[in-house]
Amino acid sequence: MKVNINESQKNIFLLIAFLILIASSFAFELIKPKNKDNKTIISFWHYWSGTEKEPIEALVEKFNKENHGFKVEILSISMPRKKILTAIVGNVAPDLVHLDGDMVTDFALRNALQEIDMSYFEQNEFIPIFLDALNINNKQWAFPFLGGSEAMHLNKSLLNKYQLETPKTLEDIEIAFAKSLETGDFPIFLPSWPSWFSEILPFYFGGNWIDGEGKISANSKENLEAWQWIEKKFISKIPADKIMSFSEGFGAYQSPDNPFYSGKIGIEVNGVWEKNLASIYAKDLDVEIAAFPGKVEKATLIRVDSLAIPKNTQHKKEALKFIQWLAKKENAEYIALAQKKITTRKHHSECFFREHENKFISIFIDLAQSPNARYFPKVSYSNRYKKEIRVAYDKVIRKQLSAKEALDQLQETMLEISE
Repeated sequence: MKVNINESQKNIFLLIAFLILIASSFAFELIKPKNKDNKTIISFWHYWSGTEKEPIEALVEKFNKENHGFKVEILSISMPRKKILTAIVGNVAPDLVHLDGDMVTDFALRNALQEIDMSYFEQNEFIPIFLDALNINNKQWAFPFLGGSEAMHLNKSLLNKYQLETPKTLEDIEIAFAKSLETGDFPIFLPSWPSWFSEILPFYFGGNWIDGEGKISANSKENLEAWQWIEKKFISKIPADKIMSFSEGFGAYQSPDNPFYSGKIGIEVNGVWEKNLASIYAKDLDVEIAAFPGKVEKATLIRVDSLAIPKNTQHKKEALKFIQWLAKKENAEYIALAQKKITTRKHHSECFFREHENKFISIFIDLAQSPNARYFPKVSYSNRYKKEIRVAYDKVIRKQLSAKEALDQLQETMLEISE
């Protein structure tokens, strides 16, 4: 009997063949169930790099020297989303993976992860929002290992130049901006920096991108108020071509040409990692950190480095035990100190605060525990949503659309995408 295969079916077969071929390239690294000591080996993939890679490798080495009944084999990978999903499709996934919050949502909704058994952990020891960020449909799909939050970063030299104190209100930022414009220099605050500021901004006005009922709320009253603050107080004061010329002159984020590191911008919103990067690319930069003075007190956007167990892995029990070991206060604080981040625990040791190179680290911990801490909504289209937010915001920056027009268009676009 002759079977007819249409073009769509051919493409599906080709895709499946391609995924299996790619996944098989990982097989020899993964299929190593025993070592010379006849102990089980579990595989752990992560994507930390540079100085962030060294502490996790040191912890794995420490674990393997102890007697736990199994060993851990660690592998640093690039393009984690693509490689991990490919390995899961090819049924050669590692036993444990490092994922960010958005990736956990994506993977969980694709049925690519195993639920984490939280009986291994004392849940009340951890900051609730980090756990909640990885909980989808009342199931915990990953364990929050390291955390972070966003705060206002200040170049004290620039503030002193304009005889300004640390901004305590939105009006203080407006005043600082106006003073810097009077001199003809680069504006001390630029609404197009950093590139993700458009996503964070509504949280400081009590807004969100998805409302309490799970509906898209791009053009909500709070979101509109946030973007109109930028539109009226900053964008209207600078010609559109000049704003873009400022932005287009920026170098790579992780480089001395970063406008904050190079002393052009003096007020920005950024994450817990920023102080560390500034110390690398601008060693003499005098940085102060404070909560952003929005309409709601201590608002922030949290970030999380999580540990997850892919679907159909061979050694779920061992992977859970290794996560449990990594989550011990001494181990979590070790890597948080090395990466200059925070753990996801409610309480840190005195030694942690004493040894941390960021003297403002307690601010990030405090913000993460604030009732106004938020995470980007857990939806399958979060990456697309972020992209469309930036596109809409760019049109406001370029004065192509008003804040209201841009958010109304964004609302329509996202309603279509989410259907």
